[in-house]
Amino acid sequence: MDDSGHRENGRHKPPQGQWLMQQQPSMKQIMGFMAERDAAIQERNLAISEKKTALAERDMAILQRDSAIAERNNAIMERDNAIATLQYRENAINSSNNNMSPCPPGLSIPRGVQHMHQPQQHQQQQQQHITSSSSS
Repeated sequence: MDDSGHRENGRHKPPQGQWLMQQQPSMKQIMGFMAERDAAIQERNLAISEKKTALAERDMAILQRDSAIAERNNAIMERDNAIATLQYRENAINSSNNNMSPCPPGLSIPRGVQHMHQPQQHQQQQQQHITSSSSS
């Protein structure tokens, strides 16, 4: 548009002689740029390596946590199965006695255990045994 010819099709164009006036980087400057680039690449690679290591450690911790949760769940299931088995046996004993047991409702005595109606009798027997053995 003007005599310097800076605009053509609405764009700004530098004068053709301007590129030739810029100073070319020296070999020393190029080597410096390359060294900086190489250092940045090494730093990036180290960061990537550290990230991979951290992710592997995290994944191992997650596996250990999942394993511990599975063990806990198995232990809970075993406990619940044992409780259910005991309750089943208790109910079977109670139903086989057909409510003829001298025990109060809700109290059951496992098979093979001597039934005592009065706890005081048991305590008296223990005290007599202790006094008779100490006097001998």
